[in-house]
Amino acid sequence: MRRRWWRRAGFTLLEVLAALGLVGAVGVVATGAGHALAHLALAARAEAAGLLAAEQKLEELLAARSEERTGGTDAVDRSGIAVRRVWRVLPNNPAPGLERVEVSARWDLPRLTVLTLVAVAP
Repeated sequence: MRRRWWRRAGFTLLEVLAALGLVGAVGVVATGAGHALAHLALAARAEAAGLLAAEQKLEELLAARSEERTGGTDAVDRSGIAVRRVWRVLPNNPAPGLERVEVSARWDLPRLTVLTLVAVAP
């Protein structure tokens, strides 16, 4: 008896549905991974902006004379990230004749983060 080749050609409905299910599952996983990567990129950008703002203020304070160093607060915008800075100067700490200079930077994107830099100056 002669076999008909056209009966065996193509895919069954079950095979097509299984393939579509696999492609859909891969798409869902890839979308979730893409979202997580975008969130991590935003967090890294915000952290870099906060670190830059704190570092600039600390360098400014260290470059000033001892009499000119005082505590304070301000807000700056770095790359679209609002960063609030608070700094304080503690005289005779950790030893007489030295000043402890602390600069804290705070930002809310993508979540509340606080970073503090500390230096000792004569």
